[in-house]
Amino acid sequence: MRALIVDDDYVSRSKLKALLAPYADCDAAPDGPIALQLFQKAHEERCPYDLITLDIDMPGMNGQETLQRIRRWEADYRNCKEAKVLMVTIRDAPEDIVLSFREGCEWYLIKPVNAEKVRNALQRLELLPCIEQVPTRATSAS
Repeated sequence: MRALIVDDDYVSRSKLKALLAPYADCDAAPDGPIALQLFQKAHEERCPYDLITLDIDMPGMNGQETLQRIRRWEADYRNCKEAKVLMVTIRDAPEDIVLSFREGCEWYLIKPVNAEKVRNALQRLELLPCIEQVPTRATSAS
């Protein structure tokens, strides 16, 4: 799996990259314009991202605007595979969540994130198989 992490905060980008590293080859961008360049380059090289994480609060082009441009680009190139988009942000206002889904994200995580939240999000996005806990029976020696 390939992932693009987009966040203007270096610490947040680094933490998310570390959390995603067991599951994906990760690239990172500090803002929307660089993310769009990386996104388009990945398609040109025929190695698109499976997952894009976006922060909302970024200077210049915010995460929702970046998402809108990504979805517009994907719509213009009908044969391209749509990336799964996961918003990862501190913004928990209902209007931010609704707008993000309206623009085309598939899931939304509120910071701070941890390994369990990331793994659950990847399973929900069908980027990881759901592994159900199967109870094991203790056997006794006879």
